[in-house]
Amino acid sequence: MISNSNTEKMSNSNIIFDFVKGLIVAIIASLGLVIVFALVLKWFDLSEKLITPMTFAIKYISVIAGSLIAIKGENKGLIKGGFFGALYTCIAFLVFSFLSKSFAFDLTTLLDFVSSILLGAIIGIIKVNKK
Repeated sequence: MISNSNTEKMSNSNIIFDFVKGLIVAIIASLGLVIVFALVLKWFDLSEKLITPMTFAIKYISVIAGSLIAIKGENKGLIKGGFFGALYTCIAFLVFSFLSKSFAFDLTTLLDFVSSILLGAIIGIIKVNKK
């Protein structure tokens, strides 16, 4: 017979494992989409005004993909999704800052952080309520 505390430990480790899987997928998606977008910018003469909206779109696609993998269960979608969005944004900020050798925190970074939390929360709500 499995005790209640063992069941909770297994459940918590599953949540962590799911979040790690989601984060890995989201970061790989971000890196891949950034590389594709950089190649498109190099090959075609596109306006630099596209860079900011496309980076937001790439991050949003990554948050959605990662959230769909990370969030399991039938409750706490708002909290799980918001937490995933925050965690993804922090990790993505560190990874891309390291790659660009520039750790600049500005209003755009704050907007990115807040919007990723909101998007993750929305995806979390949808995911746990999906039948």
